[in-house]
Amino acid sequence: MKPCAVQRGFTIIEVLVALAILSTGAFVLTFAFANAVNGLQRQKDNSQWENDLQFVRRQVLLAKNMEELEEGDEIETLSSGVITWEATEIEMAEVIDLFRVTVEYEIEDAPEGYEQHSETLYLLRPAWSEGEFAADRQELLQDKQEKIRMARQESGMMSWR
Repeated sequence: MKPCAVQRGFTIIEVLVALAILSTGAFVLTFAFANAVNGLQRQKDNSQWENDLQFVRRQVLLAKNMEELEEGDEIETLSSGVITWEATEIEMAEVIDLFRVTVEYEIEDAPEGYEQHSETLYLLRPAWSEGEFAADRQELLQDKQEKIRMARQESGMMSWR
């Protein structure tokens, strides 16, 4: 009898284990690649939406008078369709000639959950203070003058001590 020759190679079990490991790795890499592609697409969509909103915001900031802001407008954008905006609240802030304006946007082709958007802008508009806010402006001006007068008196008293 001849002794058995030593065979070189892999058993069927070793090959199956290697294939299972290889297929699991391929699945994980494919899944990660698909997630990366979806994330990049979502980021691109959000970036376009943000650019459109920024364009509309510039148009809002260019409004010359309160009536124009309160009336609002519709603007056709490149990727978000029509964006309708209007100022829902305009009030004088604690600083003279500074106005707090709440603007609401309605976005036609916005990402899910972003169809309605609202933000508060601060606008420095001295010409607006002459109309309905003239009394408020005068009151703020008197308050500031009184504070300056008090500060001068206090600093004058300290310099004498």
